[in-house]
Amino acid sequence: MDHDAVPLREALRLHLAENGFPPDGGLSEKWAVVRAGPIPIGIPNIAARRRATPIHDLNHLVSGYGHDALGEAENAAWELGGGCRDYAAAWVLNCSALGLGLGSTKRLFAAYVRGRRSRNLYGFDIETMMDLPLSTVRSQLGLDDSHDKGTLADLVLFIATISLAAAVGVIPFIVSVVTSPIWLARGAHRQRRNEVSIGKHS
Repeated sequence: MDHDAVPLREALRLHLAENGFPPDGGLSEKWAVVRAGPIPIGIPNIAARRRATPIHDLNHLVSGYGHDALGEAENAAWELGGGCRDYAAAWVLNCSALGLGLGSTKRLFAAYVRGRRSRNLYGFDIETMMDLPLSTVRSQLGLDDSHDKGTLADLVLFIATISLAAAVGVIPFIVSVVTSPIWLARGAHRQRRNEVSIGKHS
């Protein structure tokens, strides 16, 4: 469904519903749950993640990248290309999500370059934009523009980002090794409202 003409607020509501997310994007959940194949992984839905999640959801909406594994990796590359400002959880989780798309590095590079040539919503006063049409927000972010294939400088920065992501991205995995047994022991795995496939929420 094309949401370009509707206000950003309504487009987000429709986007979350169409992709199987709760209306609040899972902000009220104590645990964030992803799946690595058939294996569910539970991590605490800490304040830093709750702060970044609404912007992350909106960035998916404006960028057009999907919630499958490759779409999540592309969105991560785009956000990293544009920067995540002071949203620490976004930096870390995007580094982790990049690994989902390493089999499609050309697409990740294109998303990274697009991020360097446009803007994402980290750092914006989101509330002032929520009543603007989605098409207007996309235009203001430079997402209607065509972007070149990238320069040598873009490639060097992309390779550096991939290399750094390999180290930083392991942090959520280490955390999940510790927290998933607690999540299971508390029976939180039975609360499936916020359960998504890897690629739906990083």
